[in-house]
Amino acid sequence: MADFHELIVTCIIFLYQITLIFRSIHPFKKDAMLLILHNFLLYYVINMFKHLAQASINSDGAVNSFYYVPLVYEEGIAAGRPQSWHEVLRTSTWHFFEVLFRHHLALLLPFNLALLVPRCKLAFISTLVLLSNFVLFVCFALAICQLLLVHGHAHSLRLLTVLCLGPVCQGVLVCRLLGRMWLSQ
Repeated sequence: MADFHELIVTCIIFLYQITLIFRSIHPFKKDAMLLILHNFLLYYVINMFKHLAQASINSDGAVNSFYYVPLVYEEGIAAGRPQSWHEVLRTSTWHFFEVLFRHHLALLLPFNLALLVPRCKLAFISTLVLLSNFVLFVCFALAICQLLLVHGHAHSLRLLTVLCLGPVCQGVLVCRLLGRMWLSQ
């Protein structure tokens, strides 16, 4: 019983230390790290949208067209594999969105490094990341609207989840980071 109490006390102390470390981080860097975390989790939201679009035309199978995102337990799409794609996933806007998302993930590496270097000028790299996030937001919201127009309200509850976890959360985090940038100058 004493070991169990020691474990609980150790967990409480550990959580308190994590809270102190998180509170000691500058608010600008906190918002930037939240945006980075959301951008990595956006991959899973994009796959939720792809599965929803494919399910709406009764086509199952893998939808993973990204090839270097970690913790992916879904097989990738082979280039020559015949599969019927939903018309929203065949538009030029969606293809631009996927290419931009791949390059956006690569852009996050210098953004991470700029956050780690003390007294580093983040204006240029932050502007690139914010602009890229805004274009991702517009393209993803447009694809969601297109799917809603094509299929009506058949999958609206699942689409609302994708909308809230994807573009809405992304827009809030971008606006918070942009507000911090403007207030700090």
